[in-house]
Amino acid sequence: MSDTAARYVWKLARRHSWGSPIPAEELIRLVARTEDYDEMERVLEKEVLELSFVVQSPDGIHIPNGQDAHIEAANWLRENTQLDDFKIKATLSRLPDNWPTDE
Repeated sequence: MSDTAARYVWKLARRHSWGSPIPAEELIRLVARTEDYDEMERVLEKEVLELSFVVQSPDGIHIPNGQDAHIEAANWLRENTQLDDFKIKATLSRLPDNWPTDE
């Protein structure tokens, strides 16, 4: 996975508690730095939307607010980023108390 995909997943994790999906165009804008829009869109479609814990609906893209999705997202972030467990756990509220030891 690319660093850009990791930025997408982290942004989705940070916004999950708001309870509403983020439209794709807004998500790209929130994650973009200096990358080309077409490349950002490609990463979203080919890498991020392929993840089992990321859902796209007519209203936008989100990580469902259930424990299974949060565990999957947390484990993915743990494996694909340099974020520490404390920060991941503080962000994804549906993780079990003993995460990451109860994988």
